[in-house]
Amino acid sequence: MDTKTKIKTAADILMTAALPVLMCYSIVGETAHEIIGVTMFALFILHHILNFGWIKALFKGKYPPKRIVGTIVNAAVLICMLGLMYSGIVISKHIFSFLNLGGAGFARTVHMLCAYWGLVLMSVHLGMHITQMSAKMKLKSKPMIWTLRIIFGVVGAVGVYEFIQLNFTDYMFGKVQFVFIDTSASAVLTSLQYASVMVLFAYIGYIMQILLNKKWAAVK
Repeated sequence: MDTKTKIKTAADILMTAALPVLMCYSIVGETAHEIIGVTMFALFILHHILNFGWIKALFKGKYPPKRIVGTIVNAAVLICMLGLMYSGIVISKHIFSFLNLGGAGFARTVHMLCAYWGLVLMSVHLGMHITQMSAKMKLKSKPMIWTLRIIFGVVGAVGVYEFIQLNFTDYMFGKVQFVFIDTSASAVLTSLQYASVMVLFAYIGYIMQILLNKKWAAVK
């Protein structure tokens, strides 16, 4: 694994780890939430710089179903990240408070929608690249691969339960205006709840990629 790949892998791991922590902001604290959020956005920019070749190739070549879906997911993730950064700056009480920007009410709604949709879409994006990551890690042992599939399948099943318990659909479709998180709960356990939902949608992304690969192979 070369240096560029190592940096990309480290950035992706850090962003993935930051997601569930950011979701329980009222437990980790506002200052920590803002610091982690800014760090994640910086890593997101780094991720795109390191993958600039993909961006340059956007208007080149054919667009089979796999590429169409992947591009749509990536575009949606970008919209969510930009929405999060904009709204985060507007409602900031610490790092960007000196800007005194207006529109905090609208920004809070945008922040909540982008946070929940962002977690789902980023997880799907991650799942759609699991095969590539496995190849880079040279993971070829079939018993190991099936063991990991079963483990993630079980965690994903837990994610279905947590998706319902955490009222994801209410937040994703703006049915409620404020996120309720029990501040007396453990930050670790709450993060794990959101992490299980991430695994669920990563698994969905992984299955989508397999199906799209098969469909494209059939068309060819």
